Amino acid sequence: MSQYDIYDIYDMASSFMRPSEEQHVTEVVIHEGVIPIIFVPGVMGSNLVNTETDKRWRVDSSSSVSGWIIKGAEERKKILTPSETVVDPEGEPPDGIARRYIDRKSREPIPPGVLAKERGWGEVAKMSYGDFLVWLENQLNIDDDSEFDALQPYLADYYRRVAGLSAEVAESRAERNVHTLGRFNFPVHACGYNWLQSNTESAATLAKRVDEIIAGYRKARMTCNQAILVTHSMGGLVARYYSEVVGGRDDLLGIVHGVMPTTGAPVFYRRMKCGTASEPFSLTSWATSQVLGASAREMTAVLAQSPGPLQLVPTPDYGRGWLRIEKDGHETVALPTGDDPYTDIYLERTHWWGMMEPALARPALEAGSRDRQGKLDEAWEAYQNIVLDNVQPFQSAITDKLNANTYLFYSDSDAHMSYGTVAWQGRAMTYGADPMMTAKLNDQYGEHRVVTERNARGTPELYRYTLSEADDPGDGTVPERSGSKGADQARESLTVSTGHEAAYNHESARLFTLASILEIAGTMP
Repeated sequence: MSQYDIYDIYDMASSFMRPSEEQHVTEVVIHEGVIPIIFVPGVMGSNLVNTETDKRWRVDSSSSVSGWIIKGAEERKKILTPSETVVDPEGEPPDGIARRYIDRKSREPIPPGVLAKERGWGEVAKMSYGDFLVWLENQLNIDDDSEFDALQPYLADYYRRVAGLSAEVAESRAERNVHTLGRFNFPVHACGYNWLQSNTESAATLAKRVDEIIAGYRKARMTCNQAILVTHSMGGLVARYYSEVVGGRDDLLGIVHGVMPTTGAPVFYRRMKCGTASEPFSLTSWATSQVLGASAREMTAVLAQSPGPLQLVPTPDYGRGWLRIEKDGHETVALPTGDDPYTDIYLERTHWWGMMEPALARPALEAGSRDRQGKLDEAWEAYQNIVLDNVQPFQSAITDKLNANTYLFYSDSDAHMSYGTVAWQGRAMTYGADPMMTAKLNDQYGEHRVVTERNARGTPELYRYTLSEADDPGDGTVPERSGSKGADQARESLTVSTGHEAAYNHESARLFTLASILEIAGTMP
C-alpha cells in the first residue's frame, strides 16, 4: 500500500490572509467535484501472473514479451491457465504526467510513477496504452489559463475537420467542452482484468473497482457520484455486461468505446484453426504473431480453455454464412445456416471445418498415449461446456444492450483488412501412386487442409483447401460490420482509419474520446 493518499488531492485551494493579530488560512472549493475516468483494456491487454509458477504475461516493452516468441503450445497452456492466473499490478507505468499532485497529509509531491501505479496503470499493457493514458490525463487535468485557451481551438478544429460540424456549431461545442473541463476534476484510472476468464467475472472485477474509486474520492470529502468508462476492444464487452446486465449503469455517467467487436469477429475462428496471421514483409507484424501465437497449436492450447477470448467469436447477431466452404470455385457450404453458430461451427466435431481441434487442446498428449481418445474426449467436453455455459449465455445477455450514454468509434479502413467472412477454397489435388502419403505431407493444422471426398462417381479424390485472405475493411481484427454495430444507438460515433491494437494512438480517435468524455460530463446538472 502506498504511503500517499491518491484521492485527497483535489478541490481545495488555500487563501492566505494576514490580519494584524494572526495568520489566517481559509480553504476554498475551486471545482464542483470529481468524475473518474476508468480505462478498460482489450483481450491480452492486461498484465497477468500465474500464481503457481510466478511466470507472467506482461506487456511493458518489446523485451518483456520477446520470450513468448519461443514458447510452445504446452508451455503457453500451463502459464495461461484461467484458474491459476490473476492480474499483475506491477507492470511498468508510463512516464509523462504533467500535473503535480500533492499528498494532503505530508504536503509532499506524489511521484508520478507511484500515482500511475496506484491508479491501476501498471495493470495494463504499457506498449499498447501507456502513451494514451498519459495524453488523456494531461488533457483532462490542465490548470493554467493558457492551456484552456489552447484547448478550445484544438477541439473546435476537430469538430470542423473530423466530425464535419459547421464552424458555428464547432465553436459552440468546443466552448461548452472547455467550460465543462473547468467544472470538474477528471483523474484517469485503469482497471486490468483476467482476460482468460469469462467476461462475466471481469465485469465483477470492474464493478468492484468502480465502487472503490468512487468511495475513495468520497472518503476524501470530494463530490463523486459516477464515473465514465473508456474501453478498448473486448473491454467494451466487459463494460456493457457490467453496465446493462448487472446494473452498473447507476454508477456510470456514460461509456466511450473504441474498436469494440460488438457482434464478434471471425478472425478468432481463423486463429483457432490456423494461428495469428502476419502481414507480408513486416517484421513487427511477424513478431506480434509469434508473441500472440502464430500457429493453431499455440492458439488452441490457450483459447480452448479460456472463456474470455472465446466470447469474441461471432454472435448469432453477426449474421449467417460467414464461414464458407468452396470447391472448384463453387460454394458448397455457408455457415451458420440459421441463428446458431454454436452448433454449426463452434461445436461441430464431425466435419473438418469445426472450430476446435481436440488434439491441439492437449499439446502434451502424444500420439501413442494410453487412452488417448478418452483424453481427447475429455478435452472436447471441457471446451463444449465453456461454449454452452459461458460463451452462448454471455453473448445472449449483452445482445443489443448499450449504455444509454454511449459514444463509440470504429475503423473501416481498406489498409487494415479484416475477416468479415472466412472461406476455405478447395481444389482437386494432383498426386502420385500414394495419395495417403500426399495427405500426410500436408500440415492439417495450418492454412491448408487435405480432405478426401467422393466425386459424382463415388470415387475418392483428394481436395486441398486453402484459407482465404481477409476480405472486409476494418482495423485488421474487427470488421466494420461488427465495429459499427450499435452506432445507430450511440449518442455519437466516428469512423477512423486505424489498426486495432494501436487504435488509441490515432489522433482523431483520441480527440473523439476527449470530446466524448466532456460531452458526457456536460450532462451533469
